Amino acid sequence: MLLRNPFSGAFGLDIGDLSIKLVQLVHSAFYEGQYFKIKELRSPSLPPGLIVNGEIQQPELVRKKILYLLGKEGGNFKAIHSSWVVASLPEPKTFLKLIDVESADNILTSVDVAYQAKKHLPFELEDTYLDWQVITPTAGATKKQVLIGAVPKVLADSYTYLLESAGLNPIAMETETAAVARSMITSNKDYAGQARAILDLGGTRSNLTIYDNNSIQFSTTLNFSGEIVTAAIEQALKIEHSLAEDLKIKNGLKYDAHNPKYLTAVSGIAENLINELKTALLFYKEHFANTNTVSRVTLCGGMANWENIDNFISRQLKITAHPGHPWKNLRNKKLYDYDKNKSLPMACAIGLALKAIQNQLQNKNYQKL
Repeated sequence: MLLRNPFSGAFGLDIGDLSIKLVQLVHSAFYEGQYFKIKELRSPSLPPGLIVNGEIQQPELVRKKILYLLGKEGGNFKAIHSSWVVASLPEPKTFLKLIDVESADNILTSVDVAYQAKKHLPFELEDTYLDWQVITPTAGATKKQVLIGAVPKVLADSYTYLLESAGLNPIAMETETAAVARSMITSNKDYAGQARAILDLGGTRSNLTIYDNNSIQFSTTLNFSGEIVTAAIEQALKIEHSLAEDLKIKNGLKYDAHNPKYLTAVSGIAENLINELKTALLFYKEHFANTNTVSRVTLCGGMANWENIDNFISRQLKITAHPGHPWKNLRNKKLYDYDKNKSLPMACAIGLALKAIQNQLQNKNYQKL
């Protein structure tokens, strides 16, 4: 019996282009079982240009920002003493796909998975860190569905070095898609016969993930973000970036009588988003086997708070679309309706924190994904 948790205090760290988000959870007990409470929740912004499209451009400045976040270099944050972290890898630079892998003797090995994965990877296998998980193990079957995750070694190593230079020890690193699904898909719910779309609308990038048959099936990056919307407003109204940002937050996806060109500018971006969503949903239906109909679009990310975007998506796709509840898998009713403006952008960090506290002992072998 283990008397001491070797990864005590492990936390989730979501490193984005414009912010770093940290969530640390603790166990708590009540008469119905276990639930989690928030110990630390921090989300300082990053100046533009330090990380661009997931690639670290200014590692020393990012390192100092992490130290500040950890309460080790200036600021008012209380020091976090644990060095154990589960960190994200940038979505545009990673690859996640469900594939079929055959094994004649019904024993699946890394060699079997790597051989099949090589046919799907957008990177050279030799230059890639590959992780995998059997999704549908069927006794006696020679073919299994395996979820593979891959990332270029050079990118993963840059994040590993960054974390270690800040005194952190990564016990796992995983794709943003996997972390977001962990927080946005209800862990104890039976989704038999239905599929869910998770729409992560972020400040610098967005992503659509299809969850079906008890697994992530498909994920794709979308050409939509808060920065794209702000830039469109800035150009259409010929105003400064800060004013465009204020209008975006104030107006949402609605008409502004004082700025008649506003709605035209943002509607074009929103319509492009709808077209991409329709294309992605059709691709999933036509290229995947045993698919269920997507019955709900669950929104998260900072732009999920953009007023009227959920109604617009619902009308255009004819599928119910609503912001989700990133805290729901903490099983803590006090957090279920926690301020959505603060919680929706934290979905990835919450998923990472759940992995950190739920799977600490299982993750003692360092994983790249």
